[in-house]
Amino acid sequence: MENSLLDPYLKGFEELESILNLSYDGITVADGNGVFRNVSLSWTELSGIHSSEIIGKSSSFLEKNGFCDISVTSEVLKAKTPVILTQQIAGKKKVLVTGIPIFDQDTNNIEKIINITKDITEMNTLTSASSLLQNGSENKLHKRTRLDRNNNSQALLKIFDMANHVADLPVTVLLLGETGVGKGFMAKLMHNNSKRKNQPFVLINSGAIPENLLESELFGYEKGAFTGASKEGKKGLFEIADNGTIFLDEIGDLPLSLQVKLLHVLDEKRARRIGGSSSYEVKARVIAATNKNLKDLVGKGQFREDLFYRLNIVPIKIPPLRERKEDIFFLTQSFLDHFNIKYETNKKLTEEAMRLLYDYDYPGNIRELENIIERLVIMTIGDIIDKTAILEVIEPPNKVIDREIIPLKEAVEQLERSLLLNAFNKYKTTRKVAEALQIDQSTVVKKTKKLNI
Repeated sequence: MENSLLDPYLKGFEELESILNLSYDGITVADGNGVFRNVSLSWTELSGIHSSEIIGKSSSFLEKNGFCDISVTSEVLKAKTPVILTQQIAGKKKVLVTGIPIFDQDTNNIEKIINITKDITEMNTLTSASSLLQNGSENKLHKRTRLDRNNNSQALLKIFDMANHVADLPVTVLLLGETGVGKGFMAKLMHNNSKRKNQPFVLINSGAIPENLLESELFGYEKGAFTGASKEGKKGLFEIADNGTIFLDEIGDLPLSLQVKLLHVLDEKRARRIGGSSSYEVKARVIAATNKNLKDLVGKGQFREDLFYRLNIVPIKIPPLRERKEDIFFLTQSFLDHFNIKYETNKKLTEEAMRLLYDYDYPGNIRELENIIERLVIMTIGDIIDKTAILEVIEPPNKVIDREIIPLKEAVEQLERSLLLNAFNKYKTTRKVAEALQIDQSTVVKKTKKLNI
């Protein structure tokens, strides 16, 4: 078996007894017929099932008699390849199991199957909740999102701890991070973990509303305030939010003219409708977010320095997915579970497929990972998502560089495709992509059609 992330578990069968006794993860060992021969102490503690109840029993027997909803050992015997999937033990405990076949070198038959089990019953990951939110779920999040602290990155744990710490404090929070890292989810999390959770959560995308309409959307207007105004007037989003939360997304795109008014609202806790003679109290808590460097914008005169410091009271930076690779495995499984339920499928990833997902850099971050998994679940024929399926939806890292010799034209097309995909993940429009790549917009349009992007 080639080197993998699971090598620490497979340093030779002479060390198996030590692994079983010392490993934090639950480990079971079955023979080539799927009959269990050994289990670790940690597995019995995790499952609540005594070793005597499964040793000597076959995987099919355990599945039929309700010990688990699906047997990873049976799936490995069918696929003859490593299998990763979630499993329910005794109808209650949810675990993530990686089944690894060990082949006899002479006969090439499966000699043993090692199952490595992690407890995910208490895990409510960023992506699983984010997936529900992005799909319009109205389900309330838990009072405090609980993570498996042994299996998620320290960066993610610190972010959740800080978000929970400030959730009930009446301070402005500034969420920083690239597109797709989960800033919107984090804002919703803080709202739902606060005393304001039963009040409105109002999202305002500062870059998506035309500048001439933004002020009236934010603060409202009185009847007859301008041509085309409603006869009844209109409440602004700050009024609609009431005692809830205002989430100002893409705050770096807010026009300078409105930055002054927003600063006044944050300082005075009052706002005025367009055409109004009196102000109203702003009671909502403000959370802002941006994927831009506001300090740089201040230096360029595109963002007010006083507003920056007013927003930057509690900055929370969410690192990109490529800087917290530890999270990819569990986020992937979380999305896979979600889309298996949504599309009524039972897709599983091979170890090679998982390794390719782990090695990928995700310029679109969690949002891109979610999109990749959904596409794989929809497009893959059969239940096994293998390396070939992964390569159809992502560009492997250093693909051009790693190949020995390929035609120059093909290499150039690969590089152009990769650059365009990264640019579109970040900038979204052909105009902004053209500016970033310093080429004409018409060239971007032609190349996207040619490269089938």
